[in-house]
Amino acid sequence: MSLYSATIISQGTSYPNELTGSLYQFIEDTPGVLFHSIHNLAETKAIDFIVQLEHEADQKEVVASITPKFKQFAQDFNAKKEKKDRIDLILQPHEGRKDKKLFIFDMDSTLITQEVIEMIAGYAGVEDKVREITEAAMRGELDFNQSLAQRVGLLRGIESEKLWDELESRLIVTPGAPELTKGLKKLGITLGVLSGGFIPLANRLKKKLGLDYAFANNLKVETDSNTGKEVLSGETFGEIVNGDKKAELLQRIAKENGIDVKNAVAVGDGANDLKMMGVAGWGIAWNAKPKVQEEAQCALNSTSLRDVFYILGYSDPEIEDLIK
Repeated sequence: MSLYSATIISQGTSYPNELTGSLYQFIEDTPGVLFHSIHNLAETKAIDFIVQLEHEADQKEVVASITPKFKQFAQDFNAKKEKKDRIDLILQPHEGRKDKKLFIFDMDSTLITQEVIEMIAGYAGVEDKVREITEAAMRGELDFNQSLAQRVGLLRGIESEKLWDELESRLIVTPGAPELTKGLKKLGITLGVLSGGFIPLANRLKKKLGLDYAFANNLKVETDSNTGKEVLSGETFGEIVNGDKKAELLQRIAKENGIDVKNAVAVGDGANDLKMMGVAGWGIAWNAKPKVQEEAQCALNSTSLRDVFYILGYSDPEIEDLIK
């Protein structure tokens, strides 16, 4: 018997009262899917509808056919609602959700709420120009390497001596990230951050959140001939951490730790995160760009990364035990 979880997570503080009835009726009306049971994960915030596939022999075919239907149900439901009443619906095999061994996160707009390169650009008054390029790259409209070179070129001449200390003091960690990483570590899960941003801050975030790995880009520095001070040269050095590199690094980390990539999860918001989501067993698009929401295995658009626990099948009492 193949069981699947249709996990509903409110994007606000609670899902609308009519949701459970609407979803139950949708399941009843969907060929090849049978209602099995309900498991409440969090009062009014998250709930599991467990369903059974009617035809075991055609499991892959049925899954391929019903996943778009569940996605369409959520889209139709959300179209009638304000943000606070919208939901995310995640359909996945019920068994094995808690068997994850590796979590890899993007940094900018995922583990932190900001885009670091835009913060640096503010020192040179080119924040708007950099933001425009960044947004196009994250939507998948520009080649990442070329967009990075363009953006980094605009940073030339910024004093670097105290740059990273100042930026660290301004970092805003995404709500729920400390609780999520603490709980995942308690479960013995290996954690890493792979960023198209810059290694000084990635390393500091690694230490702050207790991660095991951090990989990001390196900025070259030079001496200003007029002031004698160390400044950014407008170039990077070493390998670029782009989408391909993120996928490669995820697989390398998994291999180093004897982890099957099917038990790996990749979390990110930009187009350059899609390849690592593709090689991981599961991908979570976190408040992501439309292209990423469409192509990732699931999307989470709530206000706290703590809600990732619901995707793994943990209830509030279990989560509280993990993060205390």
